[in-house]
Amino acid sequence: MYCEVFIKDFSRLGEIVSAQLSESSAGALLDNAMKLSLEANPMFTTEMQREALAAVSEQMLREPLLGKWIEPYKDLAVQREEITGIIMAGNLPLVGFHDFLSCIAAGFKTEIKLSRKDCFLLPALFEILCGINNFWRERVFFTDTLSERISRLIATGSDQTVRSVGGNYRDIPRLLRGTRSSFAILDGSEDREQLTKLCDDMFLYFGMGCRSVSTLIVPQGFDFYPLLQSAGKYAHLGGNNEYSSAFRYNKALLVMEEKEFIDGGFFLLQKGAPFPPPLSVIGVVEYTAKNEIEAFIKMNENRIQAMVSCADDEGFTAPGEAQHPKLDQYADNINTLDFLLKNISK
Repeated sequence: MYCEVFIKDFSRLGEIVSAQLSESSAGALLDNAMKLSLEANPMFTTEMQREALAAVSEQMLREPLLGKWIEPYKDLAVQREEITGIIMAGNLPLVGFHDFLSCIAAGFKTEIKLSRKDCFLLPALFEILCGINNFWRERVFFTDTLSERISRLIATGSDQTVRSVGGNYRDIPRLLRGTRSSFAILDGSEDREQLTKLCDDMFLYFGMGCRSVSTLIVPQGFDFYPLLQSAGKYAHLGGNNEYSSAFRYNKALLVMEEKEFIDGGFFLLQKGAPFPPPLSVIGVVEYTAKNEIEAFIKMNENRIQAMVSCADDEGFTAPGEAQHPKLDQYADNINTLDFLLKNISK
């Protein structure tokens, strides 16, 4: 019964959000939440917030998708009084939504500590959900400090933050996620459409997500001109004060250090950049043989979130899809439902 109610109510939430996004106004709750989010975080432009809301409603809140996702766990997904704690990051709008959804799907009550950079959108969605079924109001609690009642913890943030948080909750099961990033492999055969989709992976949300392509692995002598042309779609990012400040700072630093780079107008292509590179910089790694690509992957395996390629290879994502993960594409490749329901008997 719980499973059916979960699917019904959350798919209805998706329908409402999609309908509101199709209008010039997203409704009083969401419009106000987006306004407050932008005031709190200038990187959360209205366009980016609407993109995140659309991705959630289309990729995570459709009845067939929810049903298929929860099917293997339907005997375990029952209403529970145990409480799971979630500490959410704030680098992207609604970046912690999948964790929220997973906890509810597994039947747990949930305490959520939101990031100050993203503390309006999820509560607004939750209010819409409670308008669908007030049952959920006693299942989710937003808090500044997680209580000692939590029996499991999911925490996402910087490596330093996660280490600190993990130490405070060492006596309960923990799913801790630190800094990760994504890369794309190119060979020069990519067409304009593929490059344009790759730019979505690179620049959506200002490239601040763990699924943002921050590094390009290319053959020596790669011609970047077609990519630079496709990137023009996101030239408006240069009008954001925080992003443009990072761009100017990193460009000045590279000039001062006499390092080689390509100026894309609003971003920089740099050979030898760290993985992940700083904001506004796209790292470039050159290869002459396949084993060099394999060496990069092995060296960074604990810091990689998504791998993008036009080749239809297992484990790789097609251009344009990195920023739109499906329900079963778990962060850090750790199945959140498995973690939540581990050791719970039927």
